[in-house]
Amino acid sequence: MRQAVRKFKETVEINSSTINKLKSHKYFSISLLCFSCLVVACIHLWQQVTVVSLVKDISHLQKENDVLLDSKKKLYSRIASLSTSSRIERYAVDSLGLCLVDADKMLTLVPKDVVVSHPDELQQMLTAVKRIAKYLPVIEETRAKAGAVENIVVDSSINGWGRK
Repeated sequence: MRQAVRKFKETVEINSSTINKLKSHKYFSISLLCFSCLVVACIHLWQQVTVVSLVKDISHLQKENDVLLDSKKKLYSRIASLSTSSRIERYAVDSLGLCLVDADKMLTLVPKDVVVSHPDELQQMLTAVKRIAKYLPVIEETRAKAGAVENIVVDSSINGWGRK
């Protein structure tokens, strides 16, 4: 009997807990639905505010990028105008005191210790053959002796050879 009373008492305590009281309340499901709608609405609103902020930042960065591209174009045109040969000639004459020289008065100075070496034709040929050999197929000696060599397919589009 004591045990039955104890179990009944525990059952009454469990049923009287606040969570169970809330669950058994007649407006619990409606209030849970309203709360979940409120949470979803807050998340949606936060997402929209974040998206609008990011769109504003992107717009600002695009305007800044346009300004930088414009200044880049201006600098390139300034470089082009400063590097014209007529401007350089005018600067050389006016500022540096240089003058134009006729072609018959020009001399080319070559130091005596400089030896002009002509490339060896044999070395050039060996280099070319080595470059070509990199792309040739390799056949083992045993397969060649056995006669198991397949026909070699040459495709000029491999490695961009056929492109112009």
